[in-house]
Amino acid sequence: GVKIEDTHPAAQEAFERRQLLGVQPQKQEGMKRVGILVPTGRLSVKECRDLADLADKYSDSEIRLTVEQNVILPNVDEDKIDDLLAEDVLGEDSRFSATPGFIEGNVVSCTGAQFCPLALVETKSNAEKMGKKLEQLVTVDRPIRIHWTGCPNSCGQVQAADIGIMGAPARKEVDGKKMAVPGCKIFVGGRIGEDAHLAMEPVKTGIPLEDEFLIPELVEILKSEFGAVEK
Repeated sequence: GVKIEDTHPAAQEAFERRQLLGVQPQKQEGMKRVGILVPTGRLSVKECRDLADLADKYSDSEIRLTVEQNVILPNVDEDKIDDLLAEDVLGEDSRFSATPGFIEGNVVSCTGAQFCPLALVETKSNAEKMGKKLEQLVTVDRPIRIHWTGCPNSCGQVQAADIGIMGAPARKEVDGKKMAVPGCKIFVGGRIGEDAHLAMEPVKTGIPLEDEFLIPELVEILKSEFGAVEK
């Protein structure tokens, strides 16, 4: 009377990814968790101390890390949320944010050429700058995951991202000559969850990383594939 399936039955319910950034509910009554953007996961010594001070003050010295390179302060009392969000560490002059946009809040990056000998390009600084720039240029109605990786080893998992940017050779014209410059391949359409899909082939290759070349390509992809609207 037992039916043995050849494979695990596919999930019938829609996959809904939990929101990890911002103020989110917990099962415990009177408690919230607060997800804080750490752009590309890069922290200075001072920023590490700032996060530790927040944790000491609001989350019983507990900090949790996410695979998207951000942090969560769990078990924050509801009546302390406003005080937490008003901290200078989360203000306009800080790299941290508890209310990031749908683009800048979902940028992931590998180590990049600054500290990795395998990377073909610097990723962290370029990724952070790109996220802010795109946030200024377009509006999207859902989180868009943009992953950067410096080489084909794909530590940044570009094939699983909505948009993946992989370091690669590129050329641009300088004084009438084609010169080698840091560049990238662009992947589109990776998915995670029950309906996971890897975007194995790039849709664009040989794109220089400079804003004048890369940003227009990304804006066009955001508009055509993800319904972005220019501001």
